[in-house]
Amino acid sequence: MESKALSPAADRTADRFRELSFWLLLASAVIAAALAAALRIRVDPTGSTLVECLVAGLLLASRIWWRRTEHQRMADACGTVGVVALSGMACGAIAMLELRLHFPLADAMLYSADRAIGIDGIAIVDWLLRLGHWVFWVMAPAYNLTIPIFFVGLIILAWIGERVEAWRAAFCFVGTLLTTCLIAMFTPAKGLGLWAPATLLERLPEQAMRTFWHHFDDFYFGAQPVLRMQVVDGVISFPSFHAIVGFLVLAMWPPRPLPCAAAAAWLAIMLVATLPGGGHYFVDLLAGFFVWAAWFALSRWIEQRAAAAHSASAVSALPSPSASS
Repeated sequence: MESKALSPAADRTADRFRELSFWLLLASAVIAAALAAALRIRVDPTGSTLVECLVAGLLLASRIWWRRTEHQRMADACGTVGVVALSGMACGAIAMLELRLHFPLADAMLYSADRAIGIDGIAIVDWLLRLGHWVFWVMAPAYNLTIPIFFVGLIILAWIGERVEAWRAAFCFVGTLLTTCLIAMFTPAKGLGLWAPATLLERLPEQAMRTFWHHFDDFYFGAQPVLRMQVVDGVISFPSFHAIVGFLVLAMWPPRPLPCAAAAAWLAIMLVATLPGGGHYFVDLLAGFFVWAAWFALSRWIEQRAAAAHSASAVSALPSPSASS
């Protein structure tokens, strides 16, 4: 893959996405800190120091290299990965802390919504099991490696000079993740596994459909939970953030047929895997798609505004006819 020289308008768009990503990251961190303080939850940072130092190093490297043309790709790679990683930590904390608000569980509503549109998730998982466990050997990596695949995509885009797409992906990641957390605040759910018979759960790989139940129970039902940063993870069923990241990965590559085809094939497998792997309802995936679509459309609008602003500034910089005469 060859890099291409970006126009000033494209550079302006990438810088705008970068700026907005940092503002969204700041908002996520403030919300997480406010929730922890308001709910009086003890935060235990033990074990996360190495990760925090690594993320801080990435952001510092990005800042140092930002205005150095010869290091622009490295600055973008460090910056996008650092912003996404830090937002994941902040929003992961939000996802766990908001369970302490004890909004009513939404599982009955989500399960009914699935049935209303003719989807029986339990029957689908049972059908997958009947195909044989080789199916899970294929689906498990597709599901478990969703975030690493996104990180790799960010690094590749930055390294080949696709600044706009790299920072668009980072911007949409931070925005969709914060949106997902805010929606999930009012719709806490344990997922499809809640309705699965014990005989079905026994046939599944260990913890399938109920991977986050332990942390969900700690914060939703526990008396004095402790937020341990080294175990911050996803406790969100609706909307599905796995689905959102899958669409983000697919949207990275439209101009490049080969990566786009590979991303589409992976996305199809990963979406199916969200039912037995994450215990998601089908409406979780639909909600994830709409959250992604809204933010992606917003990114396109921002891109158009940035291009228009650049064109306007370029026109205003031209000498007037009277001045040239």
